[in-house]
Amino acid sequence: MNAINEQEQEAVRQAKLDVKSEVARQLIDAMEAGNTPWQKPWKSQALMPINGSTQNGYRGINRILLALQNRSSNVWLTFKQAGDKGYRVRKGERGTPIVKVVEVEPWAKSDGGERVGAPEPGTASQGEGKENRKAFILKRYFVFNAEQIEGYPIPQSEAEPSSGLESIEKAQAIVDAMKEQTGLMVIHGGDKACYIPSLHEVRMPSPKAFKTPYDRWVTEFHECSHASMHEKCLNRTNAISKKWGDEAYALEELRAEISSCLLAHSTGIAQQLGAVAGGHAQAGAAADAYANHREQHAAYLRSWVKAIKKDPMAIFSAAKDADLICDYMLGLVQKREAMAEHREWVAEYELAGSAR
Repeated sequence: MNAINEQEQEAVRQAKLDVKSEVARQLIDAMEAGNTPWQKPWKSQALMPINGSTQNGYRGINRILLALQNRSSNVWLTFKQAGDKGYRVRKGERGTPIVKVVEVEPWAKSDGGERVGAPEPGTASQGEGKENRKAFILKRYFVFNAEQIEGYPIPQSEAEPSSGLESIEKAQAIVDAMKEQTGLMVIHGGDKACYIPSLHEVRMPSPKAFKTPYDRWVTEFHECSHASMHEKCLNRTNAISKKWGDEAYALEELRAEISSCLLAHSTGIAQQLGAVAGGHAQAGAAADAYANHREQHAAYLRSWVKAIKKDPMAIFSAAKDADLICDYMLGLVQKREAMAEHREWVAEYELAGSAR
């Protein structure tokens, strides 16, 4: 019986490893080709994919996997979901694989009578019976974009993108919210961009030092994403005091890079760069910005690839954390805006109090 248990545990472990390794390989190939959303942000117009049946947004690694497809629509469905809505996937279309963590009964049997799950070592709480233990596996399944589904209604035009000024105002609001609600200091000057944890301080070059607004804001978002590690923020203090070159530091950089990309899309900054890339007269400026972006991140790329090769699950963790960082920073903006209407009377109250 013990031998069978060990075989089942190894089967589950291998199933997880195979899916993780496949996803990691896909991301590594994309990074090395310069095709990830954070390397060519203006080419991923569907970085906020949703399921067309549930209307839920895809998160974490699935958000990135779907963005890699460069589809014009951000709507995705499974084969069954399309059929349930009365539509049909076009013949010859291939689905895009994404993943889901699935809990399985360790002693459940398939239709063929074979056990399909087993508890992983150490997953059961002390004193739990074998029948109560759970096993978790990564399950691969496939979704199809609305473009691949015959008859599926696709909007003829997307919503008008934010103007350049509006995008910059949204970007500034994110930084201002971090400053006001967490005590973050942002200092412009010098020739380096960095976050200093001990001071809870971001240092940035002068805005004039950047070739495009995108370069400036994506860099500032990156450093502010690092600042979310502070105890006043998400308290990701385990990322502090890591040395350059080790896997933990590389993954913190990857978290910040993905988060900055998500924030660039949320504000419309990335779309503004896309507009530059689409303009004939200014295409050279976008190409220069892209070349500069790749050159600056060459060292990061090598460290990211090394870390993911060593631990394929790392990319799952980095993508999940980037989602949390982005949500946290956008949440601060919402809180700031909600308090805006109360600022006047709060200021009057405080002024009255000081006059007593």
